[in-house]
Amino acid sequence: MMKDNPTMRLKGTIGEAAADGLLAGEAAGVIMAAYLALAGLTWGSGPVEVLALFDPGETASALFGLIAHLAVSGVYGTVFGLGWRLAARWLSRIPVWLAGTVCGLILFAPALAILLPAASSPLLTIPPAHFALAHGLYGLTLGIGLARRYTPDR
Repeated sequence: MMKDNPTMRLKGTIGEAAADGLLAGEAAGVIMAAYLALAGLTWGSGPVEVLALFDPGETASALFGLIAHLAVSGVYGTVFGLGWRLAARWLSRIPVWLAGTVCGLILFAPALAILLPAASSPLLTIPPAHFALAHGLYGLTLGIGLARRYTPDR
């Protein structure tokens, strides 16, 4: 008997969804950082200078900036992994890569409008178009990283 509305079969536990989100978030963070490091060349900043913008301290260290960026990427990935695990049944018609991309772009808006200005962050020197594209890449990579966990029920 064929079903008109395929549901999603969820593989694994909540803990596994969190771990998958963490790993996918880290991978997505690497892609985002690599894009921004290379894109920095278009606005006159080298890769080390761009990564140093992520350092929340006053040292402007590229290493600390990369570590801070990956920490935040992992946290967002974990939250997305858990959220998608809980919502996948209701959102079964939406591909996880698309949901991830939308999530990445949603993260961009409050970061640019509220969080970064409130912290007087040096990340505000990144051109908004590049910052938006980087967030979209983050979300797309995050969604692709989680897509293997969800398969249509037939």
